[in-house]
Amino acid sequence: MMSEQTKEQIKADAVSEFVNNMIGALESGFIDTPNCNLAQIHRVAQNHIKDNYGIETPSLAEQWGEDMANECGAKSIK
Repeated sequence: MMSEQTKEQIKADAVSEFVNNMIGALESGFIDTPNCNLAQIHRVAQNHIKDNYGIETPSLAEQWGEDMANECGAKSIK
């Protein structure tokens, strides 16, 4: 059985890995500035989940609607 400390470490590592993916997105040019909008963060999360867990997730527009996606900055994503 997994201890609470181990579960918490796994959660902490997942968050850290997600943030590191965002930094990698900046380094590779996917994100133009270190000031990310919500649409960019959502896209990084999509890629993180797909790359690390093999799970496809809905787009921001599919999940929240086109208007909200645009409000979050979806038009600025390459």
